[in-house]
Amino acid sequence: MKIIEIVTDIVCNTLLDPDLLEKARRRKGAFTRNCGKLPFWTVMKMLMSNVKRSVSSMLDEFFSKLRMQAGLSADSTTSCSQQAFSKARSGIDHTLFKECFCRVLDFLCPPESHEFMKRLGGLWGIQFIAIDGSDIPLPNRHPLLEKYGGTGKGASSPTARASIAYDVLNDLVLDAQLESMAVGERTLAMRHMLAIKDLGRVDLLRSMFVFDRGYASRELICFIENEVHTRYLFRLREKFSTMIDALPVPDSADGIVDSTLELYDGVRVRILRFFLPGGTLETLATNDFEHDKGVFREFYFHRWPVEEEYKLIKEKTGLTCFQGYSENSIQQEFWIAMLLTNLANVIGRETNGLIQYNHPKDSGLKHSYKTNMNELMGALSRHLPEYMDAETHAEKYSIIRHIIGFLIRRPVVDKKGTGESHPRKKARNVKNHYNVKRTH
Repeated sequence: MKIIEIVTDIVCNTLLDPDLLEKARRRKGAFTRNCGKLPFWTVMKMLMSNVKRSVSSMLDEFFSKLRMQAGLSADSTTSCSQQAFSKARSGIDHTLFKECFCRVLDFLCPPESHEFMKRLGGLWGIQFIAIDGSDIPLPNRHPLLEKYGGTGKGASSPTARASIAYDVLNDLVLDAQLESMAVGERTLAMRHMLAIKDLGRVDLLRSMFVFDRGYASRELICFIENEVHTRYLFRLREKFSTMIDALPVPDSADGIVDSTLELYDGVRVRILRFFLPGGTLETLATNDFEHDKGVFREFYFHRWPVEEEYKLIKEKTGLTCFQGYSENSIQQEFWIAMLLTNLANVIGRETNGLIQYNHPKDSGLKHSYKTNMNELMGALSRHLPEYMDAETHAEKYSIIRHIIGFLIRRPVVDKKGTGESHPRKKARNVKNHYNVKRTH
């Protein structure tokens, strides 16, 4: 629990850093109101609680709690308008929350930890970093459409492009970006890799960047070879290269064809071709010439958790349910979602260990269990503001212990590694799926 307290304290201390506050002040007199109902710390607690419902209902609940604490009646005038909250948050630049995200990673990914990873060896001695993007629907406002672009009929629905670099084995988002739809995923991937390299988030000599179909290109492959100097693994789309298409295919369902060719001038790549269980021919490209061909299928499958991470970001943190309508508000909620995602992952690692201790694999249970991330995000939403107000170590410890106790009593079945296969199905043609429960 100590690491959870340290990471949460980093967030609180960053939000109160006077130098950062001065830089994040968007107008003179920001962070306060004459009536005193919305001082800076109150706004911070509201934003960090990440409550995904209407602003008016969030404010009503917040001030109802204040009235109860003060012993006031329910019809007391202690309240705040939605316009007042929007004005208060508009004085805070989103870079303050981005700095929280970065400082947490500075603690979780220090350079000295790379030496530990070298001794530990990791999985096949490799740290897998999956890069992937996703479209994020935005509120239907014309300024957002002009800034970020749109999708749908006539490109009239405001949409942004999100991209993350995800450390699969350590369960951390190492870098994140929210940009216009005009910025390509390959460009964002290059930015991720440069940021990770410049900030020393990983040991590049012992890392591998894993990409889905659509990312491979001459520009990106040469960029990794010449600028980043690390390993990569691309899943290639059909007809990516006539030279690759001409390579032999496996003569059996479990065979793997391992070939080497000079794809571009001075760029040698290793091409691996094999059949998936459904009979689809898969082609991977890598610059790793050390490992046996039989492990690359498993290498690529280690990319899959990034899809689950987007599920956490978009559904559990509720990123797609924006409360603000300005560009600054959108960026605020994006960086808060990234920050809470990493905080949830840190707590999840702690609670997963406790759940596995309480439900050991050799206990004869039919299933293995893991942390319910939906409940975890709900617990963060309810108790993070309490932690931000806690003054003593005992109070903070009590809140963390309560969150962990709540989570280990509500595990869910972990289907990872059970051998179940669920092919992707066409989504139902409905606007909402009402069986998706929210806890905050």
